[in-house]
Order: sequence, then structure tokens, then C-alpha cells
Amino acid sequence: PKHEVRAAWITAVYGLDWPRTRATSPESIRKQQAELIEILDRLKAANFNTVLFQTRTRGDVLYKSAIEPYNSILTGKAGGDPGYDPLAFAVAECHKRGMECHAWMVTIPLGNRKHVAALGKESVTKKKRAICVPYKREYFLNPGHPQTKEYLMSLVREVVERYDVDGVHFDYLRYPENAPRFPDSYDYRKYSKGRSLAQWRRDNLTEIVRYIYKGVKAMKPWVKVSTCPVGKYKDTSRYPSRGWNAFHTVYQDVQGWLGEGIQDQIYPMLYFRGNHFYPFALDWQEQSNGRQIIPGLGIYFLDPGE
Repeated sequence: PKHEVRAAWITAVYGLDWPRTRATSPESIRKQQAELIEILDRLKAANFNTVLFQTRTRGDVLYKSAIEPYNSILTGKAGGDPGYDPLAFAVAECHKRGMECHAWMVTIPLGNRKHVAALGKESVTKKKRAICVPYKREYFLNPGHPQTKEYLMSLVREVVERYDVDGVHFDYLRYPENAPRFPDSYDYRKYSKGRSLAQWRRDNLTEIVRYIYKGVKAMKPWVKVSTCPVGKYKDTSRYPSRGWNAFHTVYQDVQGWLGEGIQDQIYPMLYFRGNHFYPFALDWQEQSNGRQIIPGLGIYFLDPGE
């Protein structure tokens, strides 16, 4: 790569990073936009060159979509129009500062019952009931249903066609952790063709990744496609993942994706220290197949003085 990637996730869930202000008047719209500008100015001053801007959270979005409603964090109510397009604004402001802007989209989880109820008839659980499943008081898209990849691609298509994004970045493209009772037995019987449940689930996620990757490249070959998988792929020869890994726990065969060339970058969520970080970061790098590996850092581990 010509440049190292220095990226930050800008989180809209609960307004953790942005926005703090609700856009309900011309004055508050300006204030909401100014909050984002301040974050981008600080990132630019600190030599960041890539912004992963949260564009979809749990079945709701931060752009003008024909498919899913606006996130309530923008205005205080689900589906409320903030009076401008946050994604278009973010892309323009990043580009003014010479920074890449990637649309960060949470893929599989759709939120808890309360959240789904707040979206009402605009929720995908109402519009596309066949591809949604309840599990442990939450709703999820069903990776085992063949139409799930098409639904996700319809959202990606809106973003890639209509916005000058530099990348699309997928979060939670996985099964819920330790999901022995995830309700997909019907689909497994119908589609597994003799594969084990674990292999079938891994293949389902790989097929979603492959389908979206090819779809994006057919539209705009220069748009980077990436994922933030669980930080440890699986046990390495010298260090165990202590039962928390992408391959076995959440069915992400990420090194398979890299080997097949259906990712441009990955941002493994390596929120660990010492031997739980370095050997696993090295393992990703050794298996990268020339793709960019950008370790996601748990900077909450830093001393406040740092």
C-alpha cells in the first residue's frame, strides 16, 4: 500500500461519538454538523487518513434510504428526517481534509424487541419477515436464508451508487456468539447438502461476503470492501484464543476470505494486550494474501497520560 491506514470508527450507536445534538431546527442542524466537523478536524490534526463513518446501526441508517428508516439518534425519533443527509455531509467533509470516508454498516443484528417496535412497520422484521429470526430477545438477519445477501446488497447498492464513498466496511457479519440454539434448523435441513452445521454456517457468511464484494466491484472497482472480524482467527500454534475466535465461535472464515481475495482490507477487533495481541496480529499478517491488515486497537487500555 502507498500509505499506512490510520483509521477511526465514528460511532453513532447511542451517540457515543456523534451526534450529541438532535437535529430539529436550522440552528440544531448546524450544531450537529459542527460536532462532526470538530471530530474530523481533530482526526486530521492527529494525522488520521481514514474515517469509518457509521452508516447503518440496527436496521436503521444515517442516510436518505428507500429501504430502511433514519436512526433516531439524529432527531430523537425513529425515521425522523434530520433535514440534511449525514452520509453525504461526512463524505464531503472528509474529502475536504484529504481523508477517505468508508461507510461502516452493521450487517446481521437488528436490535432488541423495544428497538424493533420503535421502527414500527418500517422495520425489516415487518417488511422482510422471511429473512429475520428472533434469538435471545433480539432479532437478526438469518445468514442461512439465500435472500439475506440480496437484502444487504440492496443497502450497499444505495450507498455505493449514490455516494462518493471510498469504501464499505462491514461489522458484525457473523452469527451471535456461542449460538448452538440459533433458530436455523429448518434452513440447515433445506440447504446444507450434507455439510456439518458449523461448515454450513461458515459457508453462509462467506457467500454473503463474496456476493457483496463482487457486487461492489461491478459498480465501482475502486471502492474498498472490508470487515471488522473478531480479533483472533483461531488458536495459533503457540497461543490459544481461549475459546474466543472468529472461526469457531462466530463462524467467520476470515482467512478464507483473504485467501479467496474477497476482501481488500480487514480490521480485526484486536482489543487485547501483550501475547493476546501480537501473535494474533502476526497470524493475520502472515495469512493476508497481500490484503491490508489494520488491527483494531482497544485504546481504552491506554494510560490516561497517553
